Order: sequence, then C-alpha cells, then structure tokens
Amino acid sequence: MGIVVIGGIGVNVYLGADIPALWAGKVEDVEDRFPDGRPQNGVLLTGSSYIEQWSTSEEDLAPLDTVNIGIGGTKIGDHAAYVDRLVVPFHPRAIVVYAGSNDISGLPFFSKSGEDVSERVAQYLETLHQKLPDAKIFYVAVTEAPIRAGVRDDIQKANSLISEFARTTDYVTFIDTAPVLLAEDGDIDESLFGPDNLHFNDKGYEKFSSAIRPVLIDSLG
Repeated sequence: MGIVVIGGIGVNVYLGADIPALWAGKVEDVEDRFPDGRPQNGVLLTGSSYIEQWSTSEEDLAPLDTVNIGIGGTKIGDHAAYVDRLVVPFHPRAIVVYAGSNDISGLPFFSKSGEDVSERVAQYLETLHQKLPDAKIFYVAVTEAPIRAGVRDDIQKANSLISEFARTTDYVTFIDTAPVLLAEDGDIDESLFGPDNLHFNDKGYEKFSSAIRPVLIDSLG
C-alpha cells in the first residue's frame, strides 16, 4: 500500500489499483471537445493509448461515422468509473473498446493476471450493455507488444477468456488482431512498433485497422 496525493489529499492505494481521479482532467478534455453536444448514434472508439493515438481512425473506418475518445494510460477500471460521462452521452449504435492492456503492464507488483483482467473487462462490457442495450459492442484484443513480451502468457490468457465470454453473449463481438499483428512464426513483429516498443508506428496501425475495419463493416454495413 502507498500514498497518492490527489487534490492535496493523501489517499491509501494498493499497488496496481485503479485511481480514476487521476484521469478527471482528461475526461473533462473529452467533454470540452463537444460544446454543442455529443454526436449521436455513431460508432464510438473508446479505450487507452492504442485508440487515442490512432490518428487516422476516421479515415481508416470510413464510411462509418466514428468518434475517437481514447485516453492514453487508462485501465479498465478507469473506463468503468467514467462510463456515464465518457460513453453514455453519445448514445452510440456501436462501441469499439480497447481497454485492459495497461492492466497487464508487466511492471512488478502492478501487473494483473490474465484471469483478473478478463473478469474486469467482462464486468465493464456487461455494464455497457446494461446502460446502452441497443448498442453493438466490439472488444479489440489486447496487443502483444515487444516491451510486454514477458507477460505474453497473461495477455493471451486474457484474450482467450474474453473471447470465450463474448461467445456467451449476443451483444459482444471479439476482434482478434493477433493473426495480422504477429509474425508468421507467431512471434511479436517488432517492425510494427515505434521506438518505445509499445505503441504502433504507421505500419502497425495499418495492420491494426485491417483487422478491425472488416468486422465493423460486416456487422454495421
């Protein structure tokens, strides 16, 4: 347990715990982007940095009407805490979720297990469905990045369990990106990542979008 200071107040937290208050400013930034109200009935892209840094998402997913509200660094618990402010006001017809990868960070004492993350993701997706029962939900698999090679087993476990969960529902579609992101030998393709060995370069985003786009087009038209 440690102390985190938020707004001048010390808060006891466990290592790896979600601290949604840290992201309050970023959530306000998203809200400030839409002074005339949130676009309605579109395809909402939400999640962490893989979504936020997808600067070509609008073009890559055209002609679908998409809105990107990714916030880098967030974990699944952060998105769950802000769902009523970040997602619900858009009343989207579809939601594309990439969240949970920062929970499997590979950092000692902070990184969560694949089983734990899959449970958290399932709970979040269930919450989305309860609040927006008419929206189709697409969960994008956690990416196996070079910097997180040491926790590939946890990443693969989380993806496997989330995929199994999606098959038990009629409202979640699991989008498996591994077939296009991994090398032919099944190893991590380092050529798809930038200098930090975590985030995609342009080639990586081309591959990423090539896995997501056809699933959305097939489902949404």
